Amino acid sequence: MELKGRVWKFGKDVDTDELFAGRFIMGGDETSQSQYQEFIARSGLSDVGHRENVPGDFITGVASGDIIVAEENFGIGSSRQQAAETLKFKGVQAVVADSIHRIFFRNFWNLGCPAIDLPGISAQFETGHEMAINLRQGIIKNLTTGKEFEFRLIIPSWFIDMVEAGGLIPYHKSLKS
Repeated sequence: MELKGRVWKFGKDVDTDELFAGRFIMGGDETSQSQYQEFIARSGLSDVGHRENVPGDFITGVASGDIIVAEENFGIGSSRQQAAETLKFKGVQAVVADSIHRIFFRNFWNLGCPAIDLPGISAQFETGHEMAINLRQGIIKNLTTGKEFEFRLIIPSWFIDMVEAGGLIPYHKSLKS
């Protein structure tokens, strides 16, 4: 399985409160899944305009299929699934970082989006670069510079099947059929 997308480079210590502020958790009266996704996408990242570790034009410029590359400690902070949902519903298909907090790591995979720890990777990408990720071969390519990087996923192999299925719930439904 290969993913390709445009890179957005984030700094270090991006916490879940920056991705989805706690004040929005109880907001909204969304009754359908599409309304919920719209609410999460609209509310998430609403406070990042003044943050130095999140690109200022990310909110207006992010598109479906984009990839975040970040420095260390991506997804630290409160354990809220809305942080991962915000990125998915805005179109981010993967996060690759020098290090990723474990709870965010698992939440993003559960949504069918890879979260890859690869120390030093942030120095190899800039916003606007193009990236390709081959999950089964463990290769990340910077399509802009031509450089390749190997990584090793320390996860069960079925996590990749989960990504292909679209997330944990669709994956489990596929096992029942």
